[in-house]
Amino acid sequence: MIALTWTYGQLLRGVADLARRVLLVQLLILAPCFWLLELSQNVAFRWMNGDWGWVYPESPHRGFSVVSLGLWSGAVVALWALNTLWFRPARMALWQRVLWTTALCWPGQWLCGFIAAEVFHHPFQVWPGTRLLYVSFSSLFFWAANALLYQWVVRDPQPVAPRTSEPASESLQVPVTRAERPAGA
Repeated sequence: MIALTWTYGQLLRGVADLARRVLLVQLLILAPCFWLLELSQNVAFRWMNGDWGWVYPESPHRGFSVVSLGLWSGAVVALWALNTLWFRPARMALWQRVLWTTALCWPGQWLCGFIAAEVFHHPFQVWPGTRLLYVSFSSLFFWAANALLYQWVVRDPQPVAPRTSEPASESLQVPVTRAERPAGA
């Protein structure tokens, strides 16, 4: 909990420490895992359909690109921010987290592809045979799998329970002796 007596410098140091301890570890571990998962999904798509599901026009490998590790790092930052700033404080259920993550990251993938191709004139990822060109409706399944994997790996430190306005039961309250009671009580 952030106390109101913290200075701005202490707040920045606290945020930097959290980012260093949590976010950096997630970037070093999860971004390559997501990249490998993406590669395996594209290979599986190729095995089932005979051609790559998505291609990287500027990559010599066509079916994958090492440059996409940068985008996966951005996705990990987005997933961390959603989880830390929205899902945990709201005590959201797992299925809602997966649904929201999928609903937000899927158009984010399209937006990244659009910006790369139309603004910077370097098409990054293209889905041949789709109307949207930079993303496909089949990638909704892939984003749901990524969201589920993320939530599985970075589990909450405590189980998510619905908030209740009921007071704690009598057995959980600490009894106060007569000598500890304030005067006049």
